[in-house]
This record gives sequence, structure tokens and C-alpha cells, in this order.
Amino acid sequence: MPRRPRSEEISEWIKSQIQDGTWPLNSRIPTEVELSESLGVGRSTIREATKVMVNNGMLESAPGRGTFVRSRNAINVVLRDYLEQQPVMDVVGLRRALEVEASGLAAANRSEEDLARLRKSASGDRPDLRPAPASPGNPQSPGSFHADVFRAAGNPLLTEMFESVIAVLWRGKLVPGPKSERDADHARLLEAITEGDVQGAREAAAFHVDRDFRLPD
Repeated sequence: MPRRPRSEEISEWIKSQIQDGTWPLNSRIPTEVELSESLGVGRSTIREATKVMVNNGMLESAPGRGTFVRSRNAINVVLRDYLEQQPVMDVVGLRRALEVEASGLAAANRSEEDLARLRKSASGDRPDLRPAPASPGNPQSPGSFHADVFRAAGNPLLTEMFESVIAVLWRGKLVPGPKSERDADHARLLEAITEGDVQGAREAAAFHVDRDFRLPD
């Protein structure tokens, strides 16, 4: 049997890094040079492998800024294409429903490992995450804290839906709320999840989402 092209093997490895959470949603992956050196393959092989992942929607290349994780599953591209045709505030409403449910489940199901991860995310102490900076028309999307809430919820289907919604909002013409508000909201949600307060977590999530992304004035 013919050996698979090396670029295909690298594409599968990249997919595994994304799907097992090593490279979380919205994180910037290592550079072409870094991947070439760590995997022992040429830069052209890395370039070909990442191109496959960009084409299936799991990665997004931002010239001058890097390559970012946008989905854990290529199937999400179909859902994302559908959501992009919907009114942006309807998509915001869907995000609200998903966040509220996931936050309640996180409060009920979180482990000590989940809590440690959430504390690091809330404090910004996640050197493995390098999210894309905001730009006109592309506000900073919810980062690792939100992804870690969904991880703590323990419902992969909710996570898949969330990733599609966030990818659409990231491209939408919305502006993020002040960082001070976001940090305070995250602290309130983290406290409820830590205490196992399901209703409190749901309320904190709803309050946060309602003012996280906004239409420009």
C-alpha cells in the first residue's frame, strides 16, 4: 500500500491538536517555522497541511497575524454558512441560549481540573493562548474562558454549536464591551460555577452575554 503523503499525516495531527483541546478555539497555532522544527518536516509540507485545514474551516489564516483555530470540526462549516445568512441579533440570541445552558451544566458538573483551568482563563494566565486582536468588523471573540465553561459543561454538542456561533459573531459587525465589564462578568460567573450554583451561573451568563457584544452606535 502506498505511503500517505506527509502533508496528510500532518493535517491529521493538526486536527487532533484542535479536537483534543491542545489548541483551543480562537487560539493562534504555532508558526510555520515552529511546526517545521518540532515535527521535523519542511515548511512546504506544513504550509500544504495547514492549507487543507483552512479550506475545511477549522483554521483561519490572518496575514501578518498568524493562523487561528476557528472550529473543532469541519462539519461546523455548514452550520456556520447557514448562520451567516441569519440576522446577527438572532445569532446573538442563540449564543445567549447556549451560554446559559452550558454555564448551568458547568456549575453542576465541573471538576477541580475544570475550575483550575477556568481560574487561569479568567485571570488571563494562559500563555498557550494567543487570540487574534480585534480589528474593524472583527471584534475580539470570546476566548478561552468561554471555551473552558463549555468544556466544564461536559456536553460536546453544545460546544460544537457554540463554536459555529462564535465564528459567525467574530466576523460580524459588532463591537465588544469594555474589558472591565467582561472581567467582572467572568469573575461573577466563575464564582457561581465554583460554588455549584446552577441558577446563579445561568443568571450570570445571561447578564454577561446581553452586554458582551453590541451593535455599533
